[in-house]
Amino acid sequence: MRGILRRLTLVCLTTILLPQAPVPVPAQGLARAKVGASSVHRNCAACHKGHKGAMGGMTLKGSRPGRGTIDQICLSCHEGLNAAPTADGAPKLPAWSGQGSGHLKNRFSSRRAETYSRAVKAGTRTVRLAQDCSGCHDPHGKERGRLRATAFDTRGQLVDRKPMSVAEVCFGCHAGPEAAPLPSGHPDLGSLFAKGAASSHAIGSTAAARPELPSLRTSAFQGRLDCVSCHDNPDPAGARGPHVSPHASLLKAPFGREKDLARLGERVNDLCFLCHDKQSITANQSFPFHAQHLNGFTNSGSGSTRPQASAFSEAAAVLGIRSPKDRGPGRGGAYMPGYGEPATCATCHASHGSLRQAALIEFDRSVVTASSVGGPSFQRAGLGRGTCTLTCHGHDHVQTRY
Repeated sequence: MRGILRRLTLVCLTTILLPQAPVPVPAQGLARAKVGASSVHRNCAACHKGHKGAMGGMTLKGSRPGRGTIDQICLSCHEGLNAAPTADGAPKLPAWSGQGSGHLKNRFSSRRAETYSRAVKAGTRTVRLAQDCSGCHDPHGKERGRLRATAFDTRGQLVDRKPMSVAEVCFGCHAGPEAAPLPSGHPDLGSLFAKGAASSHAIGSTAAARPELPSLRTSAFQGRLDCVSCHDNPDPAGARGPHVSPHASLLKAPFGREKDLARLGERVNDLCFLCHDKQSITANQSFPFHAQHLNGFTNSGSGSTRPQASAFSEAAAVLGIRSPKDRGPGRGGAYMPGYGEPATCATCHASHGSLRQAALIEFDRSVVTASSVGGPSFQRAGLGRGTCTLTCHGHDHVQTRY
C-alpha cells in the first residue's frame, strides 16, 4: 500500500512541476472564444511566426533586424488589392503614391516624426507609443476598428478608462510636452482643446448644441465633432480614419492659406465647408463682412465675385475705403500688394483653436501684422461683433468695429 501511495505522489508532483506541452485548440474554437469574433484578428499565424521554445512567446513575422516592421506586417493585409486568405474582410488602404500625407513612418512629411516614440507611465502601468500602426490600434482588441482602449487627456497623460472619443487616442502622441513633431506649427495640440484655451473646436460638440452659429444649422455636419471630422480618408469607399490622404495633414478635403490660393483656387476653404454652410457664410449670417473677406473688396482676385453695391457701401463706411479700387495710403502707409484680394478662412481663424482669442481667431502672421498702434488683436464685443487692431493686406485697422 505504501508503494502505491509513493508512486501516486511522484506522479502528482511531476504533473505540477514539469512544464506542460500546450493543448492544441482548433482554429474555429479560437474564433468562438473571442467576443465579437467578426471584429478581431482570428488567425495568429497571419502576424506571428510561432513559439520560441516550449515556454517562449510568439514573435512577429520578420521581427529580426533588417526584416519587416509592425506596419509592414499590417499593410500586407490592409493595403492595396491583396486578396490573400488572411486578408478576408480586411479594410483596405490605397496603395501609397508618394503624394499627399500619411500616418506611417515612410508615409509622413516630417522626417523627425519617423523616429517618434515615448513611454507613458501611470502608477505601475506603462504604455509605449510609436510611429507605427500599434500607436493607434490594438491588433488583439475587440473594439470596433480596434483602436487602442487607452485614453489620454489634453496633457498627453493616461486616463484610467476607455477613450470617449477618437481625440483621446490622438492625444497620446499629439498632446503634452513630449508631443510628436509636426511639419508646421506647435506640436502640443492638446493645449488648444484644454479648458484654458480661449476658444476651440470643442471635441464632442454637435451642430444642434450650437444654435448661435448659423452656418451649422443647415450644414451637413450631424455627428459629434472629433479629430476624424477633419482628418479622415476622403475616399468614401476606402478605409476610414487618418491613415492616408491626397491632401496635406491627413485632411479629408483641401484646406489652405492665402499662399495656397494659386494652387487650390476656390477649393482653398473646402474643408471648412464640410461642416459650415457656404451659403450662410457668404450671406453674412455669422459676421457682417464674411462675404467681402472671402470674395475680396476689390473684385480683382481669381475666382472672386463682385460685391453688391449696398454690401460694399456698408463695408466701406466701416473700413474707411473710398472705392473698390481704392489704392490710397492708410494710417500705416501705402497698401501692400494684395490689398482687397480674397482672404481664406485660415487668414483669421485657427482650425484647432486659440489660446488667446474667441471665435477661433488666430491671425495668419504671414498676412496679418501689427497696426500703427500695436496688435494684431481682436476683441469680441458680442455675438458676431468685435474690433480689430491690425494691418491686413497693407490696410491699417485701429479698433475697427465689425
